[in-house]
Amino acid sequence: MNKRIALILAAVSVLGWGCAEKKKVSSVTDDITGDYAEDSEISTKAEYSDSDFKVLNVTLSYPEGEASVKVESTDLSGIEVGERIPVCNRAEFAEKCYGEQFWNDQSVYNWQDFVDKPVEGVIESCYTENDLCFLYISYPNFKFDIYDWEVLCYDPKSGSTEEVYSWSAERLEDRCNPPCFGNGALFSEVYDSSGEKGSRIYKTDLYTHETEQVFEGSTEEYLWLHTDDTGAVCILAYPKDSDDDGVLYKFDSILAYPRDSNDDRVLYKFDSDKDEFVLSEDIEAPEKSVSNDRFNGVQSHLVKREGSRKLDMDNEFYHAETSVSTGIIVYADAERFIIRSGNKLHTYDITKMEHYISDITDMGDEITYSCGMVFIGNRSNTFRMPVYCIMPELGLTYPVCEKGIYGDIRRQEDGISFNSIHNVENTMVGAGGEVFSTYSVNTVDKVYRLTVES
Repeated sequence: MNKRIALILAAVSVLGWGCAEKKKVSSVTDDITGDYAEDSEISTKAEYSDSDFKVLNVTLSYPEGEASVKVESTDLSGIEVGERIPVCNRAEFAEKCYGEQFWNDQSVYNWQDFVDKPVEGVIESCYTENDLCFLYISYPNFKFDIYDWEVLCYDPKSGSTEEVYSWSAERLEDRCNPPCFGNGALFSEVYDSSGEKGSRIYKTDLYTHETEQVFEGSTEEYLWLHTDDTGAVCILAYPKDSDDDGVLYKFDSILAYPRDSNDDRVLYKFDSDKDEFVLSEDIEAPEKSVSNDRFNGVQSHLVKREGSRKLDMDNEFYHAETSVSTGIIVYADAERFIIRSGNKLHTYDITKMEHYISDITDMGDEITYSCGMVFIGNRSNTFRMPVYCIMPELGLTYPVCEKGIYGDIRRQEDGISFNSIHNVENTMVGAGGEVFSTYSVNTVDKVYRLTVES
């Protein structure tokens, strides 16, 4: 690192985010007298107006040198994942899967061409833990449903792979969503598209490979299996007859729930000590919440301000007016909160009472915050770019990898991880031999691990 950058970073580490006194709502001590009043002052959370913050437009700069992060990567491109005959291509199912597809009253393709035809697996995602790579491998089919997949454990040190879990549907009605990882385990959901049975959640230990069913939903509800910002494995249950028609919207780990069905939704979190999912109250949100997320165990919300198009940030630490009318929460804690609004990054420093605004146009659609830095990348099939590391209060910006296609940027305790991706194209051939259409599947080439150096 050159000396000029080192001096700047040193100055930032000394200044930190400041220790200025926070503006508070008046304390409540009515009808309390004597020594008890002095020791029992009750104070509410801080209240801030947008004008309380000094606005600083910060232009991003790209100095020479490197960011104070350690970059490591693991190459996955040489791993043999093999082939499998997916359930759709089995002789007993192929006609039902492919023989009923029509376009302009013409059969789309000859279903006989698919009978017992194997497909090559693709690594769709990679989860790292204890220096091991857990690879989620799917076997794609033209039905665009998940019928066949497996998880392999890859040890970069020895180069060995071991199967953790493998799943293939026994019937066409049984399907899966992509699994998720957390609590030292793999969690997967099998749902019945016919509606005859409720969805089932299974847990597979990543190291013993033991599998057990840990949850079952009713036939009257949908389940959505996911992990929150803290890495906790969660299940969102919501009724099939709700007004939102079972639709959820996901933006960079920010959940935007339709408000009209809020009271009907139930959230469960996995409790490792009890080895089961338990009811959680984290789902509660203000009526006018437009974006919400949980950071370091604390829930934060962006809510519509009464009588205004602007949004306010609300959590247990403070209620703060903002200057944005749309946006998602990138991060929030007691000392700062960060919002992405369109192509602008808004960082509110509570300790300094400063509001930094930066233009992040064309810098990517995946964004996260970790260890005082904002990381932005782009998952695009056509536009190649690096993942950027930004110091929002100074505007110092560093590419932390070569140009490429990157995705699955995840915040970790001491940095981030993300995957390098390329596209595998598949072609649908029509019944007359013509190319009906093509589709691509993303497969992971490398997994990156970035550690912020102290």
